[in-house]
Amino acid sequence: MPDLNELLRWSIANSQLQSSDSTDSSSQQQQEQQLSLRFNPASASAPSGHAATLHSSDAGPPDLSPASTPGPGTPVGDNEIPLPPVAKREDLTTEMLDLILGKSDSIIMKEKIAFAQDESQSVEDRVEALDDFEMLVELIDNANNMPILKLWDPLLSLLSSPHPEIVAHSLWIMGTAVQNNLKAQAALYIHNVFPHILSVLYPSSSSSTTHPSSVRAKATYALSSALKHWPLASTVLSSSSPSGYLTIKRGVVDSDPVVRRKMAFLLGTLVMQSGAMYEGEIPNEVRNLLEERMKETQGQTTESLVDGLKREGVFEGLIDELKRSKNEDDVDLEFEENAIRALAQASEKGGLTDEQKKDLRSVWTAWGVKGQEERGLEGEDGKVISSALNA
Repeated sequence: MPDLNELLRWSIANSQLQSSDSTDSSSQQQQEQQLSLRFNPASASAPSGHAATLHSSDAGPPDLSPASTPGPGTPVGDNEIPLPPVAKREDLTTEMLDLILGKSDSIIMKEKIAFAQDESQSVEDRVEALDDFEMLVELIDNANNMPILKLWDPLLSLLSSPHPEIVAHSLWIMGTAVQNNLKAQAALYIHNVFPHILSVLYPSSSSSTTHPSSVRAKATYALSSALKHWPLASTVLSSSSPSGYLTIKRGVVDSDPVVRRKMAFLLGTLVMQSGAMYEGEIPNEVRNLLEERMKETQGQTTESLVDGLKREGVFEGLIDELKRSKNEDDVDLEFEENAIRALAQASEKGGLTDEQKKDLRSVWTAWGVKGQEERGLEGEDGKVISSALNA
């Protein structure tokens, strides 16, 4: 069947106007006449006498819709119209492409760490670079890419910086990267970062470095993030030098109230996860690490977190701190709330002796209802603690 476009072209080419001697009215009508195509479907209710009925075995009419009917310029079969050649841009540099497309997070992370390590830059600019890096590792994929990009060792080297701001921001990055992230926690464990964090909190006697409160607070944050939900937390605290358990024991009675509060809260987290199975999905890399560690310690007795804390005297030291009489101005309500919650949980898990429970009940009773409310321990929370201490 002829192409519809061809039929339309033929009809236009063979159209003739009326003679010039026609009347004015006829001429005007001829000028206004427009070519149009009309489709008058046959009535379904009254078929014409010239209509034909297709048998069910007859082939249907060809599809003449514009979408399926090629026009005169449409390539058919192998006669395809070649695309014009695209000229290669020789004037585009890497810098121009970065401006157009933007750099990837991986490239930015490497640049920020390199800048932070450059001691020729100002401390303020280096801290800003670390601040940008910290925002990038808030994304779990970027945090997990740190081992691939070999960024853990450069970050670790910044802990020896003489500038407290650099050390504090480096610890902040570590805490953010591993928080609720088993894969990043495994990387921190593999790179043996724990002893470095502990040494920032409590430097060895041979070290002359003393870190300010802001740095030690960030170290506590990094330690807490690294241990929370980490299946090898007990192993880390037992094997780290200086001893991780000893660090927590010193931390819960630290003279710095910020460190003391954070350490008491961390203690409660460790007690809560002691003996508990991790219920989330474990990445294959972490699973392989755990299985390897199990083979290394096969046949050895592995103590729980509560047993390790009890053995090191952490609970005993914290109870003594709560028993110590204080002036009204010296009372730290947030610390005491974190402490009593942690100790009540330890009591439920067998971490306290009968004598220690008795001492703790005395502290709880001495606070009275008003003191308990001041520490946020009213209502159901108070009932839970009372029940744990009297069990």
